[in-house]
Amino acid sequence: MTYYEVRRGLFALSQIKTAPIVMLGDSLTEAGPWTDLTGCLQIANRGIGGDTTKRLLERLDDVIALRPRAIFLMIGVNDVTLGVPGEATLGNLRAILSRLTAADAHVFLSYILPVTASYGKKRMNGEIEALNAAFVWLAADQKNVTLLDVRPQLRGADGSLRREFAYDGIHLTPRGYAVLRDAIAPHVAEYCPR
Repeated sequence: MTYYEVRRGLFALSQIKTAPIVMLGDSLTEAGPWTDLTGCLQIANRGIGGDTTKRLLERLDDVIALRPRAIFLMIGVNDVTLGVPGEATLGNLRAILSRLTAADAHVFLSYILPVTASYGKKRMNGEIEALNAAFVWLAADQKNVTLLDVRPQLRGADGSLRREFAYDGIHLTPRGYAVLRDAIAPHVAEYCPR
């Protein structure tokens, strides 16, 4: 059994039938203790480490079944790592956004974060930026999509993720999660039932 299958199996065991807010994405989403970070007790974390846009698209029915009003989406870095062509990633993202907004969810789409200069191959940040450049028209093409951009707070002068924000070059430290928390907090407050 793969890690992906384990996570999907755990989601299937969940007793949560509805969630006004869903955190959706890969390991950066999975690792965040979103309820603790935001104070909202009604958040479902549906992040899976290593997830790609294709696999996330394949599991959207389970997310939509939760009837979320807001979805915080961060996905795409694993597509770059695995060499998925940019057109395929953007096509998957377009389909993801269409399905989620058709289900009456407001999607807060985060730009793909860069990696540190020392992480992986140097081409990664260039490919990430090429995908991010398309996010503006991708979001404009959909109703109920808001772009979230925390890159200015996390990048160094060279455009790479600053080392103090990533413990291994890609995964965030608590300081990195503090930046994400502060960016999403007003939106979470808007959708979190009181």
